[in-house]
Amino acid sequence: MLDPSDEKFSQELRSSSYKEVVLEHLLNGYVSVTKGSSTSPLVAKLSEDFLTERYTKQLERKSWAIRMNTLYFIEDFHMQSLSPLLKEKLHKSVRLDQETQQLIRTLASLNESETVSALAKYPDAPVRLYIDVFKRMELSTQERALHAALQADHANKTLKYAAISYIGMAGLTAFLPLIEKELNSQDSEIRIQVLKSILRLQYITTPSSLMPFFHSTSWQERMFASRIAGRLQLSRFKEILGELLGDSIWWVRYSSAEALTQFSDGDILLTHLAINHPDRFARDMAAQWETFLLGSET
Repeated sequence: MLDPSDEKFSQELRSSSYKEVVLEHLLNGYVSVTKGSSTSPLVAKLSEDFLTERYTKQLERKSWAIRMNTLYFIEDFHMQSLSPLLKEKLHKSVRLDQETQQLIRTLASLNESETVSALAKYPDAPVRLYIDVFKRMELSTQERALHAALQADHANKTLKYAAISYIGMAGLTAFLPLIEKELNSQDSEIRIQVLKSILRLQYITTPSSLMPFFHSTSWQERMFASRIAGRLQLSRFKEILGELLGDSIWWVRYSSAEALTQFSDGDILLTHLAINHPDRFARDMAAQWETFLLGSET
């Protein structure tokens, strides 16, 4: 079998009547096996040398399936030479249909910094698509895009929400100070997403900023504040967690009891609360977790 990095491979390929089809299958198989690893310069070079003209034509075909598959191949093979053509097509697009969405993903994979701003022009752009864009970018471009999404004074809530969500998903702790500022947002959905990301990151720079959320009118905020206090073992909130065992919402009671189990003296606290908490439901929840802890030790 010929080594694709060997010059003889290129010569043999050029002489083949079906070189584009053969190479496409070969590279697609290689990319499928190495999915998730860094982009191969060899794959990029071979695709640029042999498939650029083919894909340029296919992007103009009437067949939607052919155009879509071509966009997938361009992304997988990391064909930078087609970036100008793709940007031109994006600028002409007026609807955020499936093809435009894949066009945006492909451009993001080619590290085009203007992808986020182009997507932001569509008011119906979903959070999922913004996240797809962020995760395809190279680190330096991604960091700039996330900073812009968090710091810009704009009305695009979806973009900011997606940036906060991605920061938590990707474990980008360097952004903690920026997203923690959003705990003061007037938008409850933004605040809840920040709490989710803090929980994922398992760190908070100013634990005292959690205090208002234990008494929030939003049960989701009370629940996530409880979970964070437990996950990060913030002992200053033990008393409040005990109080929240009597919350009117089951998920808050459950989360506060679970949080107490994270502390070294959690079993003692739950035993005490199962007997002495003034709320019947709180006593029941504490007793259930106390039983669970005893069972896990056997």
